[in-house]
Amino acid sequence: MPFSYQEIAAFAPLAWVARREHPSSPFQVTHGRHVETQPAFFVEGAWSGPFGDGGLDACDAVFGSGARDAGEVVTFVGCTATTDFIYYAQRERAISVSNSLPLLLAVLDDALRDDDDRYSAINLSVIKGIRHYEPRIPTRDGEVRRVVHANVVVTEDGIRLVDKPLPPAFASFADYRDLLRDRIGKLVANARDPMRRRPLHIFSTQSKGYDTTAVNAIAAPFGVEKVFTSPESKERHGHYDGVKGDWPSDDGRPICEILGLPCVPIERTHFERALEAEHWQWAGLDNNQDLNLHEIQAHLTGPTLLLTGNLGEIWYTRKSIGEARLATFNDELIRWDHAGHGMGEVRLKAGFVQVAVPFIGARHREAILRITESEEMAPYTLGTKYDRPIPRRLGEEAGIAREMFGQVKMASVVHLPSPNLPVTRTLRDEFLRHLRRRRLVGRVRASLLRHVQRYNSWVHWKEPTAYLRDPDNRLLYYAARLWQRASGRPLELRPVMTALDSYLYAFCVNKVRDEYRAVLQPAAAPADRGRATGTRVSAAQRA
Repeated sequence: MPFSYQEIAAFAPLAWVARREHPSSPFQVTHGRHVETQPAFFVEGAWSGPFGDGGLDACDAVFGSGARDAGEVVTFVGCTATTDFIYYAQRERAISVSNSLPLLLAVLDDALRDDDDRYSAINLSVIKGIRHYEPRIPTRDGEVRRVVHANVVVTEDGIRLVDKPLPPAFASFADYRDLLRDRIGKLVANARDPMRRRPLHIFSTQSKGYDTTAVNAIAAPFGVEKVFTSPESKERHGHYDGVKGDWPSDDGRPICEILGLPCVPIERTHFERALEAEHWQWAGLDNNQDLNLHEIQAHLTGPTLLLTGNLGEIWYTRKSIGEARLATFNDELIRWDHAGHGMGEVRLKAGFVQVAVPFIGARHREAILRITESEEMAPYTLGTKYDRPIPRRLGEEAGIAREMFGQVKMASVVHLPSPNLPVTRTLRDEFLRHLRRRRLVGRVRASLLRHVQRYNSWVHWKEPTAYLRDPDNRLLYYAARLWQRASGRPLELRPVMTALDSYLYAFCVNKVRDEYRAVLQPAAAPADRGRATGTRVSAAQRA
C-alpha cells in the first residue's frame, strides 16, 4: 500500500524515517522538506534512471537514499558509495528505517551509550569493505543495524538484506569510460527531472589531483553549475594543528577554465571561524576529516548533488598500489582511509548529496586494474608512485595538459589528532563537562588532552616502536630490552585515551537525537495542528 507522508519543516531537509507498526499497516514516512515524495516511492538524491518510474531499487548507481513500495514488498535503497548508510531496527512487530542514526534513535526513544568505547572501531570497520564491516551499533536499549551498499527489503515476514545490482562488465578503457558517462548523464537527468518538486543543483569539486579532474572531464558536458576548489593543500606528514604551512597549491581553477566550468575558491580552514552546529559533524563520524569542505554549505540554495573523487585510489597502477594493498582490489569496496565518509549527518542538514563518482562500476575493481595495466594505457602511465592512467587519459582527452594535474599527491582534508575534540570552544567545553559529569575523564586527565594529542600524533606519524628495535638508538633500544625482561612482553608505544573518540561520537549523536526528539514531540499532535506548526500531512492522512 502507498506510503503515508508527513513533512516537518524543522527536520534536516534531506532526513527521513519510515515506521511500520504492524506487518499489515503502511509505512509512515516523516521527512524533511527536500525529500521527494511520490505515492509509491521517495528519495533524497538521484539514481541512474528515469525519475518518474521510481526504479531506484533496480539501479547500480544510486546516491543518497530512498525507498520503493511494490505492494507486498517495500525496498529501502542505500547509497552505491560507502559514504552514506541506512539504519534500521525491529522492536517486536514494529520496523523503523532511516537515513539518519540520530533520527532513528529519536523515533525509537533510544540513545547511544555514552560510556561505550566501541563506536570508533565500529565506524572504522567501514574501510574493511561491504562484506566485513560491523553492522551492529549498540544502544542503551539494545542495538540498531547499519547497512552499507545494500538494500533493505521488508515484507510481512520481516527484513532481509539484498545486494545492489551489479554494474555491467567492461573490458576496455572505452567500455569503462562509456559506463561513467552514461551513469553521470542519467544521474544529472534524474536530478533535474521536471517531475520533481525541487530539482537538484549540480555542483562539483576540483583540485590539481587525478580524481576530480577525471570526474569533471566526464561531467562537464552535462552542465555543472559551480565547482569548488581549495587552493591550500593539507599538511605533509602530520595532523592539522592550526598552523599555516608552505604547502604546495592545490588550486584547480586553471583546470576548470579549460573545461569551461565556473570555479569558486573556498578556504580549507573556514570552519575555524564559522562552524555552527558542530555536533552534526561528529555525529557522522569520529575522526572526521571532511571539515575542509565546510564552506561549501554557504553556497547551497537548494537540494544539491555534489560530485567528488572519493575512492580515487581505485585508479592506481599495480606498482603504485604496492603488494600489501593488492588484496583490496576485489569487489568488496575496501577503502584505504575514511576521507569523504564524515558528511553522513551534516549533509542531511545542509541539503546536499555526495556523488562519489569513482564508486560507479567499482564492484568490478579487478577489471579496472586490468584496464589500468593494459597495453592501451601505456601512453598514459608515468611509472611514478602517484600514477593513475585512467584519470590521466580522461583529463588529457578533455584537453588538459599533462603537467597541469596528477603530479604530486596533495588533497585538502583536515586530519585532526586523536583523541578528537570539538573545534569550537562552546561544544568542547560542553563535551568536557559531560566527560567529567559521567566520570569518563577526570579533571587532571582532561587538562592533559592537548599533550596527549601531540603524543598520539607523534606515534601515528613517526611510528616510534620501530626505533625501539634499532640498536643505533641506544637509549630507547636498551630501555625496550629492560622493559621486555621485566614484563615478559615487548615494549610498544601506542596512542592513548583513544576511547574519547567513541565518547565524542556518542555525545554528538545523542545531542542531534535530542534535537529531533524536540521536533517530533509536537509533530505527534493532530493533523490540523501539525499543519499550523510547519508540518505537511499527506492526502492519505487527511482522508
